[in-house]
Amino acid sequence: MKSVDQMNMVDQMNMVDHHRTSGGEKRRVLMITEGTYPHVIGGVGTWCDLLINGLDEVAWDVLPILAGVEPEARYSLPAHAHLLPAISLWSHDPAPRAKFQGFRAMRQRKSAGPADSDLPGVLTAGLLGWDEPLEPLVDALVRCRLRPELIRATFRSKEGWAAFLAALEKVLVVQPAAAGSPPPLGMRHAIELYQSLYWVARTAAVGTPASDLVHVTAAGWSMIPAVIDKALAGTPVLLTEHGVYVREAYLGAIRSETSPSRVFVHTRLARGLTRLAYRTADMVVPVTAANCWWEDALGVAPERIRVIHNGVHVPDHATPPPRTATVVSVGRVDPLKDVHTLLRVAHEVLRRFPDARFLHYGPVVPAQEAYAESCYALHRELRLGDRFRFMGATKTPASVVLDADIAVLTSISEGFPLAVLEAMALSRPVVSTVVGGVSEGLQGGGLVAPSRDVHGLATAIVTLLKDPELAESLGQRGRRRVIRRFTLERCLAGYRDVMDELILQQRVS
Repeated sequence: MKSVDQMNMVDQMNMVDHHRTSGGEKRRVLMITEGTYPHVIGGVGTWCDLLINGLDEVAWDVLPILAGVEPEARYSLPAHAHLLPAISLWSHDPAPRAKFQGFRAMRQRKSAGPADSDLPGVLTAGLLGWDEPLEPLVDALVRCRLRPELIRATFRSKEGWAAFLAALEKVLVVQPAAAGSPPPLGMRHAIELYQSLYWVARTAAVGTPASDLVHVTAAGWSMIPAVIDKALAGTPVLLTEHGVYVREAYLGAIRSETSPSRVFVHTRLARGLTRLAYRTADMVVPVTAANCWWEDALGVAPERIRVIHNGVHVPDHATPPPRTATVVSVGRVDPLKDVHTLLRVAHEVLRRFPDARFLHYGPVVPAQEAYAESCYALHRELRLGDRFRFMGATKTPASVVLDADIAVLTSISEGFPLAVLEAMALSRPVVSTVVGGVSEGLQGGGLVAPSRDVHGLATAIVTLLKDPELAESLGQRGRRRVIRRFTLERCLAGYRDVMDELILQQRVS
């Protein structure tokens, strides 16, 4: 016999199922993105687009966080999704005012006072401290939402600056065994950090519409509004991790030529935002099991981690490869995609197989213009000519992969790349670096080599170009694996279930 609690749970689940199919009011989900959807074409943007279009029983609000002026949207939102004004970091947009909070919050607004001058110090301790408790940080972020008019005055005050310096001094004297001694921090880098914390406060101050669930797409700045929604309204939070935010910050620091002080500020802030994200999320959904180690190491309990692999549409029939010795790569022009290695691989392949040609599809993303110029310079230096062509962004990666005999990926960091799955779904063999969830997904659908292994990657490509029967066999094996494990329908069902579960838990708690 079922207990009352069990009966209530069954009734609630039936209500959710009925709610999903009966044409009643849709569940509202606030999706918060960071530097991706709907303004930047890429893997995460495509994933957001597939999810929003696929879950049309949900009413979506999309809140983008961007660096600088808001560019034109590159993805079109469906009728059941609404695009909110972007939070533009380091812009000249006017400071936010209290909204979406109602009369109760308005009553709590006060003029600036001595208690508010500690805000920069609390943000510093919470976001840059190694293992500081996060409750004071959450309280400070909530204060920013409820009283946004205090932020500018506080950060311009002598008291706010003094609180920041005092907290920073405490951070710098702590020497964690896992991190070593912090570098000396000069005035210029201290001011840059102070400005970043000001924008953390500005981000926290932006009001959000009421929702049944907040879905955050990175464990960074995009988690800040979700933290406050959960603190004020109890809204459950779902975090999807493609790449690991803090790991990618560390990788960026390793390849960076900037000063140790700036590296310290950048990586500590990324780590602090990630700690906050992992503390807040009711469920962390990595797209690959390869991410779980980081999540576990930073304190996410195993029961709050659930892997949902990305999925793609699989055409009913496979199209045979063109047999034109064409190698296609799809990915933004970005250091994490390691386009330099791709160019060197192409140079080595063409030396051994002159009839090959390479087509690279992907946009130059904001702040990576200098890297793109370095890629073009290397292209000229290697004298690749029209045997390697930069084709620009594409909204239809599956269609460009049809032109390929081989798909290639040379990234140094990945989640569970859609570019690999799309190639597999089309029966194209993949040559890839062993990063993120690539091996987890590929398993017999191609050949792999370590990151930056130009010789290994080139040898794999030449092997497949010289043996089209082997290439075709690997491609067919990859397609069968996608059909079994990585369809879009399977991915959507996973998110539908976890969203229902979190909303239900909030309603019965």
